[in-house]
Amino acid sequence: MKTVFKFLCALTLTVAVALPVLPQNVRAQIYFSVRELLSTQFRASQRVSFVRVRPTAEQRTRIEARLGHPLTRDEYIVYIAATGGHVDGYAVFDAERGQHELIDFASFFDAQGHVTGVEVVQYREPYGDAVRTARFREQFRGRTAQSGFRPGHDIDIISGATISSRSLCVGVQRTAVLIDELAVRTSLAPTASR
Repeated sequence: MKTVFKFLCALTLTVAVALPVLPQNVRAQIYFSVRELLSTQFRASQRVSFVRVRPTAEQRTRIEARLGHPLTRDEYIVYIAATGGHVDGYAVFDAERGQHELIDFASFFDAQGHVTGVEVVQYREPYGDAVRTARFREQFRGRTAQSGFRPGHDIDIISGATISSRSLCVGVQRTAVLIDELAVRTSLAPTASR
């Protein structure tokens, strides 16, 4: 009986000491849903539809050459906001690795491929979430696939969130090039509505 009691006390003490560490390891903050962001960003549009896009081998080669690194996925979902027969804008939800975890983000574009907004959808790291600040995200507004996205040169990075800043630069550049190649240059048409 004494052995069982000692074991339970040791187990309780071990769990009590470990608990403060657990929330940091599994921390994930979801800030927006896809539906919420699309409704807010494209509130003036009559409808928001989406298309699943698989770049052709030729498109993939061109995109990867422009980015300087391979694409991480074979398929992307491009949301298309439209009024009547006119495209109002596009959105892509994507993820880029931070220091250890993925950062989920959304990039929004006008019909010509200019960035109109960037939002962090989910952030999992225990630090570096300063990339959510409007000051940082506003630096992407107006940029296109032809613009510079170099962290520390074209986009100011945030002290204490250096890796996250660099990650979002890579991710937003990727979405800008995807929109340029797969939507703006090809007149992408919607196939489903929200």
